[in-house]
Amino acid sequence: MELQSLIYLFVAISFTIYFSIALWTKASSTKDFYIVKDSNHPSLNGISIAIDFISAATFLSFAGLFLYSYSIANYFIFGVIFGFLLLSFLIVPKLRKEAEFSIPTYFNKKYKSPILTNLTTIIVLLITFLYLNAQLKASGIILSRIFQVTFDKALFIALFIALFYASVSGRRNISYAFIFQYIIVFISFATPIIFLTINLTNSYFPQLLMFSSLENNQELLIAIKDSFSSFNIIERNSLINNILIAITVALGVATLPHILIKFFATSSIENSKKSALWGLFFVAIIYSFIVSLPALSAINFSKNISNINYETYIQDDFKDENNVQKNGKWLKTWEDTSLVSFKDLNSDKNISLNELSLNPDTVFLINSEMANMPNWIIALVISGALAATLSTMTALIILLKSTLANEFIFKDKKPNKFILNLFLATIIIFATFFNLKDFSILKIVILAFSISASTIFPILFLTMFKDIDKNSIYYALLISLISIISYIFIYDYFNFFISPEAIGALIGVLNISITLFCSKFIFNKKV
Repeated sequence: MELQSLIYLFVAISFTIYFSIALWTKASSTKDFYIVKDSNHPSLNGISIAIDFISAATFLSFAGLFLYSYSIANYFIFGVIFGFLLLSFLIVPKLRKEAEFSIPTYFNKKYKSPILTNLTTIIVLLITFLYLNAQLKASGIILSRIFQVTFDKALFIALFIALFYASVSGRRNISYAFIFQYIIVFISFATPIIFLTINLTNSYFPQLLMFSSLENNQELLIAIKDSFSSFNIIERNSLINNILIAITVALGVATLPHILIKFFATSSIENSKKSALWGLFFVAIIYSFIVSLPALSAINFSKNISNINYETYIQDDFKDENNVQKNGKWLKTWEDTSLVSFKDLNSDKNISLNELSLNPDTVFLINSEMANMPNWIIALVISGALAATLSTMTALIILLKSTLANEFIFKDKKPNKFILNLFLATIIIFATFFNLKDFSILKIVILAFSISASTIFPILFLTMFKDIDKNSIYYALLISLISIISYIFIYDYFNFFISPEAIGALIGVLNISITLFCSKFIFNKKV
């Protein structure tokens, strides 16, 4: 079947499945957003947790990581895994013991301070807003390829889908549908990576990539270095910055709001811990493939699109030295989306990698088309990317709904559906068109982690082990929030040594210092 027809078919099947799941799990009340079926087997709950970890940042943005900073990959993965362990075995047991379903309700019960609860809720909404912004940006990229329209037009389609899901999605239970979701996402994610591994190296396993060599027996590390050189990539992150990113990601993951509520779908603290182990297992399976993705992507680009005549290539008329036809219509298709562009700097009418301007978040989708994979794989990748994005988007919309209804606007009052939906729609619209210059999907997600690491995690950690007064916590939270937001907006003007994605760990230390200082010397609270 022709490629575009296959894409429409696969996407239609994927969207139908997710629409059906949304209707199946639709909540009948705002209480259902948090209090879901509590008898799920830990393995099933682990899959549902893993699904929300495989978001647009994993599916789309990680492949293009080499265009941003090729050294960050392992630090990011380490941060995610360590943060997952902190979340599962430190944060969740404490909240489960207190019988609280979210961080704002935990502080509300502990301190009975409306101003502190409101500030915590605002931070949760901000983190969720950034995460949703990343998913909507991803949806726009995927939809621009599906419908072959510009990214700006695709964003409006993404907005419509998000508003549609906001009206039908809920969280009444967790079903075996998550198993089906995980299988779809896993197959569509792993298949092109395995294909690239087999076609570019002498190995069949992406997990063993570093022990492999290329087809021409060139050493892999040399090939990777040459590929990076072809892009004229300059490493912009220092070792200190990368280590801080790993710590920031870990602390941010440990307090991810939309993941946290998944641990309350089991009957006990013990089953929550078991869910965590299952979730870590299913996440690790995906991440065992993802580790090799930036290197494979760089080599794929370097091998398949260097020194090719532009006009011949985009008309599918180009043949390589082995007389194998190279399909290049994908380049013109992506140029039409405004996410990829070619500028002939030396006027030789040939494509060089440094003449290609690529949105880093397009690399994974482009990989399969550039490598001349079968049409069904290309369609599978695109539909799988949409599935992963819709899954996380749904979880975030549910979290926004529940936070607005139970902790921000109405609290103990019966929610007014019109006002609730108006607030929700406003946030979704703003999240759709909010833009941080030069921030890829992955950087936006890490930025959300950074805010969480600098504000929520330090306070939550302290209150688990120390008797801290509410005034100290409030001012530490407020100062930390103002500090990191200010840093984000002034960073480009001063070009600081530490990036906004890494600064969360340091501001988190400032948060703890302010809390302990105020508690001991200003509000006279012994610690």
